[in-house]
Formats: sequence, structure tokens, C-alpha cells
Amino acid sequence: MTTAPPVRSTSTRRAVGSTVSGERSAGPTSRDRRALTVILRRSPVILLDFDGPVCSVFAGYPAPQITDELRALALDQVDELPPAMSAITSPHEFLTASEVSAELARQVEAALQTAEIKAVESATPTPGVDAFLTACRDVGRPLAIVSNNTGASVRAYLDRVGLADLVQHIEARDPFDPGLMKPSPHLIERAAQALDVEPDACTLIGDQPTDVQAARAIGAASIGYANKPGKADDLAAAGAGAVVAHLDELTEAIRAN
Repeated sequence: MTTAPPVRSTSTRRAVGSTVSGERSAGPTSRDRRALTVILRRSPVILLDFDGPVCSVFAGYPAPQITDELRALALDQVDELPPAMSAITSPHEFLTASEVSAELARQVEAALQTAEIKAVESATPTPGVDAFLTACRDVGRPLAIVSNNTGASVRAYLDRVGLADLVQHIEARDPFDPGLMKPSPHLIERAAQALDVEPDACTLIGDQPTDVQAARAIGAASIGYANKPGKADDLAAAGAGAVVAHLDELTEAIRAN
């Protein structure tokens, strides 16, 4: 399946409703709104990344701390880690690197699942996520969470904050193959199958270039969520069809369509 060319929200690749520096402007322009409208009409099924667009998973249990704990676990199993594994600060990158040994990968996966479930106990909600999910339900848009996190952590968080009924499906990390995490398109393909739609009917909303890369690899649309300075340029460079800085911009676009 060929990938449709991305719809740019502005000719300078600014975030919709944002200044170039990432500070919010007065709001999205009519041109910004048209860009979102084109994407959401062409690909109406919503796939939402979890860490970032839904909540800050590691707000109270930082990812580098988890990675250090995984590294300590690994050092209990092997005498010395490859140099690349010693410098990794992302737990998901560390998980992928741990595939040097099948047994090590299994233990790291199990420990990371436990850590992610603990992390969502102190995760903080993304501003506007409840209104966005409610808007999708109100207008009849199917919505799935597509996450590199473990499914148990996603379900635990949604249950804790009372959002589970607004999500039709959760497609999370395959515990037996970390290579299927985004930027692989595998999770998007699986989510589309679960919702009984083709991937090109889906729009993935994510805050990482890997989200955009996964969407483009399978012909899905993508909207970048630039929730931190510097992300807007990275998401646009990865090929996001549009980039927003706040979920309320997406909520407005969903209700307008």
C-alpha cells in the first residue's frame, strides 16, 4: 500500500496553533484547521499513543531510573554489558538491546512490565485528554490506544482515571518480540484489524517520530502531538501530516467534522 503524501499544516511546518518556539499562539488558523480537517476526513479512525497523548507515564517513576534498574538486573545475569547497553537511558531501547540473550530479554520484559504498572500509579493525565476521548465517542469515531507500553499498564491507568469506557481497543507491546514496537507498523496493523478497518482509514496521534514512521510505513495518517519544546520540528521532519501542541485543538477539529 502506498503512503499518501502528508498534509502540511503550514508552509513552514509550524505546529498547528503554536509558534515556532513551541509557545502557544492565539490559536490555530483557518489554514491549520483545514489541514486537520483533510486528515480526519480521509482517515477518521483514531489511534492514540499512550505515553504523551494520554498521560505522562513516567512522571513519578522516571524512565532513566527504570532503565538503571533494568541494567542492574542484566548485570546480575551477565558479566559485562555491551557498551551500547551501558549508555541507554530509555527502558524500551534497553529492552530491545537485551535481545542479545533470549533469557535476558525475557527477564527484562518481565521487570519492565512490573515497572510500567507501578509507573502508571503516579502518571499524570495529559491536559484535555478526557475531553478529546469524549468528543470521539460523541461523534462516533472508533478509538484505540496503540502503545509500546505493556497492555496491563494501559488498562490499569484507564481504569484508575475512569477513561476505560471511552476506548474501544488497546494494542500494546508484544511481550515476546520487542522488535514489533513502533516504529514497526505491527501495532497499527493489529489495531486496524481489531477495529475492522484498513490502516489507511486510521490516523495515529503520537508525540514521537517513531509514531509517525510507523504510520507512514503502513499507509496510515499521522498527527504529531508536540507537547514539549523542539518536538514540533522533529515530528514534522518525520513526516507528520500535521502537528498540534494541545489536545483541545484536536477536540475542536473532531467536533467540527
